[in-house]
Amino acid sequence: MRPRLLIITYFFPPSESVGARRPGELATFAVDRQWDVRVLTATTQQPESPGTGFPEHRVVRVEPVPHTAQVYSSVRRAEARSRLGRRQVLTVLGTAGREILIPDAYVNWVVPAVRRFLRTRQGWRPDVIMVTGPPASVYLVAARLARRLEVPWVADYRDLWTVGNDYWPYGRTRLRRLVDHRLERRLLRSAAVCVTISEPLAEVMRATFGIDTRVVMNGIDRRPAGLPASTDVGLVESAAATLTLAHTGRLNPGKRDPSPLLDAVALLGPQEAERVRVVFAGEDNGVARAAVERAGVAGSVTNLGEVSAEKSWHLQATADVLVLVMWNDPQDAGTVPGKFFDYLRARRPILMIGHPQGVVADLIRTRRAGVVLADPPAIADQLRTWLAEKDRLGRLPDLPASSLDGLYREDQLERYLALLAEVAATRRAPGS
Repeated sequence: MRPRLLIITYFFPPSESVGARRPGELATFAVDRQWDVRVLTATTQQPESPGTGFPEHRVVRVEPVPHTAQVYSSVRRAEARSRLGRRQVLTVLGTAGREILIPDAYVNWVVPAVRRFLRTRQGWRPDVIMVTGPPASVYLVAARLARRLEVPWVADYRDLWTVGNDYWPYGRTRLRRLVDHRLERRLLRSAAVCVTISEPLAEVMRATFGIDTRVVMNGIDRRPAGLPASTDVGLVESAAATLTLAHTGRLNPGKRDPSPLLDAVALLGPQEAERVRVVFAGEDNGVARAAVERAGVAGSVTNLGEVSAEKSWHLQATADVLVLVMWNDPQDAGTVPGKFFDYLRARRPILMIGHPQGVVADLIRTRRAGVVLADPPAIADQLRTWLAEKDRLGRLPDLPASSLDGLYREDQLERYLALLAEVAATRRAPGS
């Protein structure tokens, strides 16, 4: 009998959310390896959505309640009853929600997800459940279904929850963190094993919760991705710009800040700065614009805002250098952004700005995939080196193919399936 796997994930293709990638890739890979896979997700399938590459009849898509329209109606009623404007009402509700909703704003998916799966499974029972978060509410769904069906479950952490770097910025109080932390500890008592994306994060989970934690990174998509007939990706370049640096994805104030790079461009002086173009493609949350204004290098910067996944890839493939902005703090040592593997796939040199010690920094150095710098003068010197190299060669060389060895998606997913098979073989029912 084929091993049976239930994947629980809030985000799943055709969603372009980065959170949809890992479960989508695992689901497709497992089917290719003759696993019997079902997926439980909140992502809806729209008529105009492209194919997911995974059999749609094996996906249970459940919308959370209340629906968006009901939430909007509640906001309108609150607005009508108060003297506050809509933005103020939303701010008040958002602040209250961060403290009241346990464990997060996605908790309204838990009950309908559990009920729908149990109602529609038609006797199908998994050998193992894999659930991936964030959001953290998905772990509640997995724990409930695992207990009801008496099967083991695996908690996959793309980012850590209460002990992660990104917990505090959401405005939660210490009391709320205590509640969340106790809930997380209770949930993990029933999990068979945890999985996360790097050894430093795994060690945090082992030390904090005493749970067996394994490492399975994301990986590089081996499939070739051709460039469009036109390489125009929306850039507005001056004739003198000869070195293009591209950053795709989200920037965060105080953590993922491109200021060191833009300060380095300013240090080049007007003549050399004219030959450098820095392109940002991602949510325009003001971080890039503020850094540009502080550095005074608006003439060297193009901000495209959010772009499609296809356009993001085209930009990565045609840039001279890809910029990876990380937090310049030892606490970020275990962070491995999914974007890092996209950058490797493009095989363009990487400029990582952040702390010199950590998983990504070590991979970049040992794989000869680029440089790791945080000091504007050092970055300016590196820009001059790249400018001279491009003048001499016409194009910066691609990364060696050996830089990608062992980091392809199937290398990681093979390990994941082996782990899931190991857990399924135990048939250990979780505790209450």
